[in-house]
Amino acid sequence: MSAFVWLTWRQHRWTIVGTAVLALLAAYGLFTAESVHRTLDSMPMAGFYGLMVQLVFGGVVGMFWGAPLISRELEERTYFVAWGQDVKPVNWLRGKAIVLGALAAVLGLLVGLGDGHAGSMPAWSAFEAHPAVQAGYALFGLALGVFIGLLTRHVVTAIAATLVFYTLSRVLLTVILRDHYLPATRTVARWDSTAVVPWGALELGKGFVNGDLRPVNVPEVCARFSNPNSCMRTSGSAVGTYIDYQPIERMTAFRYMEFGVCVLLAAALFALTFRLLRHGGGWKPSRSHRRISAEAEPVQSTPAVAAAQAEG
Repeated sequence: MSAFVWLTWRQHRWTIVGTAVLALLAAYGLFTAESVHRTLDSMPMAGFYGLMVQLVFGGVVGMFWGAPLISRELEERTYFVAWGQDVKPVNWLRGKAIVLGALAAVLGLLVGLGDGHAGSMPAWSAFEAHPAVQAGYALFGLALGVFIGLLTRHVVTAIAATLVFYTLSRVLLTVILRDHYLPATRTVARWDSTAVVPWGALELGKGFVNGDLRPVNVPEVCARFSNPNSCMRTSGSAVGTYIDYQPIERMTAFRYMEFGVCVLLAAALFALTFRLLRHGGGWKPSRSHRRISAEAEPVQSTPAVAAAQAEG
């Protein structure tokens, strides 16, 4: 394993150092912003940039760590040497994935340590500011980049495709999945009161309820009004209103659930990558490539060969 650590460091040291510097600057900016006593409505620019790094850190790992990992070997045909008889492709990738995955997780933990607000209470807007969330996205970005790199076999294409698919994945997780890890809590109020949600809760939707306290659709005649409450009340279509929300107390659990989702996605992508490598996956050299490689290798001089050359 020490050999893989040394080889990974030698081949990827500048990328690792650059990403580590980015993570340290983001952490420094967040901690600096949190140490300044300001109102909740203002944030130093250092904290803002730190939050931006939290949004893109997993993508940076995927683009510059994961995408070139296999694609560069295939594009430059250095896998003839890297995947020789002593080191199989699966073992080669396993060793590098363990080293880079551990480093990515550690740097993700560092990036997620702050939210840039001084003395603020927990808020759903700061969901990304958590070590588990950042570590999960770093692992997912790495696995996505490696998988796309194997499919494309071209570094620039792999980097661009990783950026696109990572962004789409983040949007889908954030917009569609994140708010529904657990069933929403519903508060219902009849016409003589108003439905309210607890402080800090994430509001998911609102509407009207019938006599059984179940949601009902707004009739077309009431939908024409900018505020259909009076119409719904006078027409008897509803007996009150409701609001669905996620309590702020669930945010920590949701963060670890999202970490689990990212880890499962990363595991699935790595499993597909290993399967493709194990069964060829388009990387095995053709007969012409093997013949060219054999012709390019210098002939080892032996006593028999030397004697034959001397007689000639």
